[in-house]
Formats: sequence, C-alpha cells, structure tokens
Amino acid sequence: MKEPDYPTLQKHILSHRIFESELHGIEHWKQVERNGLLLAAETGADVTIVRLFALFHDSKRADDGFDLEHGPRGAEFAKSCFEEHRFDITQEQFNKLYHACKFHTTEPRSGDATIDTCYDADRLDLGRVGIKLNPEKMATSLGARIAQKSLDANVKPERFREWLEENQNAFLQPQPFRHSEQP
Repeated sequence: MKEPDYPTLQKHILSHRIFESELHGIEHWKQVERNGLLLAAETGADVTIVRLFALFHDSKRADDGFDLEHGPRGAEFAKSCFEEHRFDITQEQFNKLYHACKFHTTEPRSGDATIDTCYDADRLDLGRVGIKLNPEKMATSLGARIAQKSLDANVKPERFREWLEENQNAFLQPQPFRHSEQP
C-alpha cells in the first residue's frame, strides 16, 4: 500500500464542504495533524490514520456552532472516499478512521491508541475557540500531561498553539519514573 496523496485528497475534501469555516477549517486541520504527530511519537498511533482524521473529522460541519452530527457526516464522507479509492488503507485502518471521525465529540476515550490520539489531537486545539484544556478530558496520558502543563503555566487559550510549538520538544523526552514504577 502506498502513502495517501494528502494534497490531492485535501483539495477533494475542501471542494465538498457544506460550510466554509474559519474555526474548523484548514488551519485547524493542519494543527490537528501537528498535534496528532506529536502525540503519536509517544502513543504509537498509526500516523496515516491520524493524518486522515485531521482532514475528515470536521469536513462536514454545517456551521461553527453545536453541530452534533458533523462527526457522523465526516465519517460517512470518509467512507465514500475510501470506497472510491481516493486513499488506500486496510479495512482495519479504515474502521479506526471511521470510528474516530464519528465519535470524536461524543466519546471521551475508546481504549485504542490511534483513535484516542485522534481525539486528543483535536482537543489540544480547543484554545482557538477560547477553551482552556482539561487534563481529565484527554484520552491519552501525553494529552493529559500537555493539558496539565498548559494550566500550570497559565497559558491563555488563544496562545496555546504558539506555546505548544515552543514547548513541544519537552513533551518528546522520556518522563521520569514515578516512585511506584521504579524497578
């Protein structure tokens, strides 16, 4: 299987939006991808699915408000693109992508590293809409650590992207053992 042609797929997805969003548009998709790749370095998530999730998860929003059905619509759009062979992944990979898109706003965590990485990749960009992160609402331990450090540093939500960019290397380093984990 070859790597998906992300630029071509992105153009196709953009041309099939039902609402052109500033809050949930291309800049958000790019940030979700960056967040997901950062998280995947620790979680071991399938980066192909993380990158596809970034493109599809908000692609079918009807507005920037409380659109509870945008996830299921995005999942169905991903399904039609998969069936049209616009990207080539296994059925197992597709099942994870579909699940992540469909439930990203309603399921706190799935128990699957790839799906949970997708959830947190999106949640780590809540600052763009003025929401401070809550470590308890993160699906991955790295997402929770990042959220907690942002609270400890009193990062203003609108500055979170910049703060994460400046501090991302600190999150890639091994964490010290907690007392109970030491051999």
